[in-house]
Amino acid sequence: MKTVKQAIIDEIYYPISEGLVDNKLIERGLNGDEEYTLDVFKSASYKGCLADCLYSLIQAINVSESDKSIGTLSDEQRKLILRRANALYKSIGEDEKDDGEPTVEIVSLKRIRRPWRPLR
Repeated sequence: MKTVKQAIIDEIYYPISEGLVDNKLIERGLNGDEEYTLDVFKSASYKGCLADCLYSLIQAINVSESDKSIGTLSDEQRKLILRRANALYKSIGEDEKDDGEPTVEIVSLKRIRRPWRPLR
């Protein structure tokens, strides 16, 4: 008998923390020890949990130095995983997620002049 938790881990293809999978199962109202069935596979909770776990992979910290990467995904792998996660989110009516890349916002800071006050 395959459990729901094992099915999620098997669907991901990349190493993932069992603790994270447990958290996502709980957040989606699933019992990880329950038997994996066709009804579970078709459920929005299962698809959402799988999408959440996939999305967590692309949020992982990217560590690289001098053209060497440690335990990271390539940009192409990240895009493929995000595409799969977003397809799952879309299939259950949830909003798609972005790639989590930081964005730069340029704002104008006006110099604020305050009257001089003596220190007390």
